[in-house]
Amino acid sequence: MPQNPGEDRNGVSFPELLSWAWRETPPVHENRTNLLTHIIAVPLFMLGHLLFVAGFLASSWFFVAAILSVVVSLTAQKFGRSLERNRVPPFTGATDFLRRLYAEQFCNFWRFLLSGRRYASFQASRSGA
Repeated sequence: MPQNPGEDRNGVSFPELLSWAWRETPPVHENRTNLLTHIIAVPLFMLGHLLFVAGFLASSWFFVAAILSVVVSLTAQKFGRSLERNRVPPFTGATDFLRRLYAEQFCNFWRFLLSGRRYASFQASRSGA
């Protein structure tokens, strides 16, 4: 797995990408506002995907709601990340962006939340550690 943040991760398997992203998650999720933003923005991203499916099954208006949900989610997360002291490793292209986006939104965010690491980061940000 590439250790250099600028290296191309497109050739690695999705499990390897998840492993790499998991190592990268805690250092770029230390800011209290960013942590709070993600608590709302990531479920909103997932809701956007459910609304997209609903657009096929029910009404095309769900497509509009889906796009708005995803755009608002990504905008909020971009703002939250701008507050972090440590920056996310740069994307190497569109494929890297999409793979890392879905790895975080559907896998590592929930892992970070449910493992207690998000809570530990939040507590550390409150104490100034």
